[in-house]
Amino acid sequence: MTDRCQLNLRLDGRRDLLETIKDVAAAEGLSVNAWVIRTLEIATTNQAMPVIQSQPQVSNISDIEPVLDDLLDTKLDTLLAAKLAGIEERLGKLRA
Repeated sequence: MTDRCQLNLRLDGRRDLLETIKDVAAAEGLSVNAWVIRTLEIATTNQAMPVIQSQPQVSNISDIEPVLDDLLDTKLDTLLAAKLAGIEERLGKLRA
């Protein structure tokens, strides 16, 4: 049986943040719950150890490009999803 624990989080006055989280999670193919759990795991792991240790080790200069490509793709996807969510929110306000 799975140990079910729960965290209730209110985002008072931050509907924009909730919508951005939904959009970013969808862009990454995750549920909001899965995205938030992953984000919390990353945040708590980064607190416990320096970021440099969590990065892949590169033994050769030619190995850097694929590592950077993966990191940049992930970062750019997240940033783009957040920007698009902001644009959609502003367009919704203009239409109202």
